[in-house]
Amino acid sequence: MTFLLILTVIAVALAARTIDLLLHDGRGPAAPPSSHFQDPRFAAPGAGR
Repeated sequence: MTFLLILTVIAVALAARTIDLLLHDGRGPAAPPSSHFQDPRFAAPGAGR
């Protein structure tokens, strides 16, 4: 029974970490690659374009 409880705790911890990584990758907002052409029609308001 103890083995099943430990296994359940490990599975729940891994699932929680996986969900956290899916929602927050920790890298922050990324700029487009330098080869990417930025179309001014789709620039965000206040982006300076």
